[in-house]
Parts: sequence; C-alpha cells; structure tokens
Amino acid sequence: MAVPSRKIVDRRVRKGIKKHRPDITVIDLKDHVLGRAAAVVAKQLLLGKKITVVRCEKLTIAGTEIRNKIKYLNFLRKRKLTNPTLGPFHHRSPSDIFTRTVRSMLPRYTKPGQKALRQLVAYEGVPVNVARASARVVIPKAQRFACYKSERPYTVLGNMCKHVGWKYSDVVEKLEQARKEKSARFFKKTEKVRAAWKSARAAALKKINASNLAVLQKFGFA
Repeated sequence: MAVPSRKIVDRRVRKGIKKHRPDITVIDLKDHVLGRAAAVVAKQLLLGKKITVVRCEKLTIAGTEIRNKIKYLNFLRKRKLTNPTLGPFHHRSPSDIFTRTVRSMLPRYTKPGQKALRQLVAYEGVPVNVARASARVVIPKAQRFACYKSERPYTVLGNMCKHVGWKYSDVVEKLEQARKEKSARFFKKTEKVRAAWKSARAAALKKINASNLAVLQKFGFA
C-alpha cells in the first residue's frame, strides 16, 4: 500500500478546519475627512479586514461648498465622446463616492485589489442590520477636528451631493431620526437595569481586599 504524501495528509487535515473569517469592523464616518478616511480604510482592506462604513453623508471635504460643487459639476461633464456608455460613470450618492475614492487607492486591476474592494460595504445613515450588529468605531487621525483648523471652511458631502443629483437625502434623514428616537426609548427603558448593575458592582468592590482592588484599579476595572 502506497504511503500518502505529506501534501495529501495536509489537505486532509485542512479539510476539517473552518476557514478563518475575519470579524466585520463597522466605522462611523460622521465628521471624518473623505481622503484621510479612505486611505486608512484602503490599507486595512489590503490587510484582509472586512469593513462596513456608515453615515457616509456626514463625511467632509476641505473648502467651501460652492467650490466643491463647481469642481464636481465639471467632473460630471467628463465622458467618452465616441461612446459615453463606456464611462466614466458619475456617482451621486455619498456611499458610492466614498467607495470610488477607496477604489482609487487600491490596485484594483489585480486580484488582491479586487478582493479587497469586495470586502468594503458603504451605507448612508445606519441601517438596522448594522445598528444591531456591533459597536461602531472611528478613525481618530481622520476626524475633522484633527485635520482642519477651526476657522477653515469645509463641505459636508451629503449637502453637496444633494445639489448634484442625489435624491434620497430626505429619506435618509427621516430614517436616521426614527433610529435615534428608537435608541433613546431603549436607553430609557434599560436605565433601571444599568443602575442596578452599577450598585451591585460598587457593593462587590467593597468586599474585595485592598491588594486585589489596587490591581483592578491599575487595569481600569474598578
């Protein structure tokens, strides 16, 4: 009987192992700079992360709104004269503009670049499936107050897109208002439970000896 090769043995071992699926990182892009945020997201996508970005309409661009609007309207005029159906394709929604910005920072004509771009999902507002999924994070070095001086003018991406053909700003605003009201109701409903946990935690800390309490305080658990 032939002895199986090492390659076959490894394949049999790997067959029973679940494929590693990285956790999805949800990033809230409110008050982030478009280019800085896109650069960080593009790098993380190339490293294999799965990223979902929400509230793309709250992204900011440097400069006054009229200046950025004129620049984008000039971009909308660019097309292939002989056959406009071949592109370039002009996106009006903030999520598509962010995705295109990230795409420009990836090697999108290679397989790793295409795979990285498929792992990015962008939304306007915060949809229900994302709001319940996990905690949202921010990118500190891409936030507006860390990049712009306070007196500098800036443009909110959603406001600009509203003037160049994006038709769903009112719908997104209405859904966001409903989400915030629902979140406020849930926060008020669970207020007694949080107060009970807080008092129970304080009572438990009183029963711990001083040395153990010092260790907990050192690591921020007390």
